[in-house]
Amino acid sequence: MEFPAGFDLKSIRTFTFVVELGGMTQAAQRLAMTQSSVSQTISNLEEALGADLFDRTVRPIALTSTGITLYDHSRNILSAASNTLQALREQQGRRLSSVTLGMPESFANTVGPLLTESLDRYASRWRIWSGISPENHDALMNHTVDMIVTTTDELDSLEGLEIHPLLEEPFILVFPESYKTPVTGLEALTDLRFIRYSLRSAIGRQVEQQINRLRLDLPITAEFDTASGQLAAVAAGTGWSVTTPLCLLQEYSKVGDKVRVEPIQRGQFSRRLKLIARKGALGDVPRSIAAESRNILQNNGLGLLFDRHPWIENLIVWPDRESL
Repeated sequence: MEFPAGFDLKSIRTFTFVVELGGMTQAAQRLAMTQSSVSQTISNLEEALGADLFDRTVRPIALTSTGITLYDHSRNILSAASNTLQALREQQGRRLSSVTLGMPESFANTVGPLLTESLDRYASRWRIWSGISPENHDALMNHTVDMIVTTTDELDSLEGLEIHPLLEEPFILVFPESYKTPVTGLEALTDLRFIRYSLRSAIGRQVEQQINRLRLDLPITAEFDTASGQLAAVAAGTGWSVTTPLCLLQEYSKVGDKVRVEPIQRGQFSRRLKLIARKGALGDVPRSIAAESRNILQNNGLGLLFDRHPWIENLIVWPDRESL
């Protein structure tokens, strides 16, 4: 069969982004294209098919019957193309030429350095980028990065992605080492200010949601965009905060003897870390990298904290075999 001009993988991929993100503007942002380019791609695809894909008389735009049929098949088409490309690469016995992995700062600075040796088996060139979750999500969807480590569920419902769980870690309390007042929960402390993570980050938003859920009154007086700044402020005696074992591990060599670490006994909550990639695009590499990361965390990364604070190990939840 001869395929008409405009009916190609790039057009189908653009079409699926428009559908899943709810509009051409959103798709253009994720694909790093102009809105006019997305619109022209969709128009060319409709011309190739001889039918409209979207009903533009309603807002938001809706799929026509032809659009529904194409969308039902589009994920299989894109997945098959990715699988074919990967199979050809594997048949030739080649490593991937280049792979970029985005991850939170705490993961990049703790697991990242130990992971690089393993990464050489899978690709000739690796890039590990750190950043906040929203930026990493956008980078994955517009193909700037190939895989991400994330702590939110924002991408879980999107089709065409594969998700590999890494671990679930608790949120914990950190105080200046000199602060001796017994504390068991997230209750407000009148004699010590609360130091927040910025709401730009996923961890900051999750902490804030828990504070609101517990109806606590913690005045906004100081916040940091990074674990480095936040924990340095706690170590300096500026106030107390909520963090996670990985964030603490990242700074432990600098602040470990200057902070007091305690579990949250009332109002405990946690975050789940997972590795996400586009389904089939990298073969078994994402699953293998997830396994390598879990191994590093269990046998190397978190060991220091487990030795100093044994109760942390009991609060870490590793994925069961059925979920891997």
